[in-house]
Amino acid sequence: MDKLIQVGLTGGIASGKTTAAATLAALGAHVIDTDELARRALDPGEPAFEATVRVFGREILKADGAIDRERLGNIVFADSRQRQRLNDIVHPEVRAAWQGELIELKRAGWRGVVVVVIPLLYEVAVQDWFDAVIAVGCAETTQRRRLHERGLNEAQADARIRAQLPMPVKVERADFVAWNECSQAVLEQQMTRIWKRLESLAPAGGNISN
Repeated sequence: MDKLIQVGLTGGIASGKTTAAATLAALGAHVIDTDELARRALDPGEPAFEATVRVFGREILKADGAIDRERLGNIVFADSRQRQRLNDIVHPEVRAAWQGELIELKRAGWRGVVVVVIPLLYEVAVQDWFDAVIAVGCAETTQRRRLHERGLNEAQADARIRAQLPMPVKVERADFVAWNECSQAVLEQQMTRIWKRLESLAPAGGNISN
């Protein structure tokens, strides 16, 4: 492959995006995880950290001075206006970070597939920035079970699921879909098939779809 292919990877919460991205990384993709960028943006000393504390108050801080992410999450997922306030702080920082990394890869002459994991890809309307979009999906009952296994109660799970576009919408809009209702091995097999499609892109190709 002699060009840089930009791929967006999205999906609902607890759908298996992390495993899907890890599989693509093992196959040779350069992966940029915006969830990780968002976590770093809220580390002490970062501009978004300071802005978040100003907006939500020092009550969101733990004893060591770091943001209590569980407490902040409960606040923003209980109130869409509060969630938008946090998004207005964090999203510009995250977007600048992943776009900056893409620019550096291009400047370095990097060739191959770059996968940017963006859970809210369609919600923030950046799907057209990519050569292709992969959606990882599963049934809502599976999402809830996985969220419960992570320690969330029913109300917390419901709030997080409702904060995103419905899974069928994401799946319908994507170029490639991996349906994660079986074992990790099955998801990895699906991602491997998608990878082969990405590898087969012609050097002069444009947008692709399945």
